[in-house]
Amino acid sequence: MQVEDIMKTLRFALFILIALAMAVPAFAQPTRLYDKDVKALLEQSKQSFEKFWDALDGQFKNSVFKGPDGEFSVKKIGEDYKKTIELAKERFTDSYSASTEIAAVLRDGVRPNSFVASQPASFKGASEWAAHAAHIKALAGEYGAVFPPMAGQSVRRYTDKEVKAATAGVEQAAKALASAFDNALKQDKAMAAPARQAQVAQVKALGESAKVLGSRIGDTQPASAQYTALFDQATKVKATLTGSSAAAATQAGWAGVSKQLTVIATAFHMTWAE
Repeated sequence: MQVEDIMKTLRFALFILIALAMAVPAFAQPTRLYDKDVKALLEQSKQSFEKFWDALDGQFKNSVFKGPDGEFSVKKIGEDYKKTIELAKERFTDSYSASTEIAAVLRDGVRPNSFVASQPASFKGASEWAAHAAHIKALAGEYGAVFPPMAGQSVRRYTDKEVKAATAGVEQAAKALASAFDNALKQDKAMAAPARQAQVAQVKALGESAKVLGSRIGDTQPASAQYTALFDQATKVKATLTGSSAAAATQAGWAGVSKQLTVIATAFHMTWAE
């Protein structure tokens, strides 16, 4: 084979690899910031807005902004927005995720964002606003939303306590489900004991996976792998229950497990098909 032919072959192979890479979508990964990280993000949002405001030229602060929904004092827009961020930071606790207050931050951030967008790209404060907007977008993402906000978007986040409670709920519900499943399978005289025990063990393993995930929530380490292990096991259990002779007898028990799994999936920005 000539050198020219080899080069043509290599170029064609490279083209195919690039095409395949572009054709394969990126899979969503289970990720979640812990409460302490959200608190830090709120503080960063507050500080980055203050830096933007300090960098903004005085003539801009005292000007009037004619936006899509009317005329507004830039100074008043900035003061109101800062208060909204501070209120969200104040209200956020280990027991309250301040979803309503975060929704207000995203809403009140529209006017300053529109103001910045109406200015030349090189105006004083442009870089500071970009840094602030990055914090707000990250904050919005943690609440299942976007910034600037979409009409009617839901803004909701589960606290670490709520997620840990959901994992505990899966653990308890799985124990009850395993017992009910075992009793129901015993009615199937055609099923050998080892096969029954293996299927029941799968349900018990689901509760154990939930316990492991719960132990990681709020820790300094991520829990994506533990999340994946839990939902891989849940998928196996769902298939086992559906295909068993005890499907009808375990329907209510599985519904209880699945309800808690939905909470956990939502908290990790994923979905779970009950």
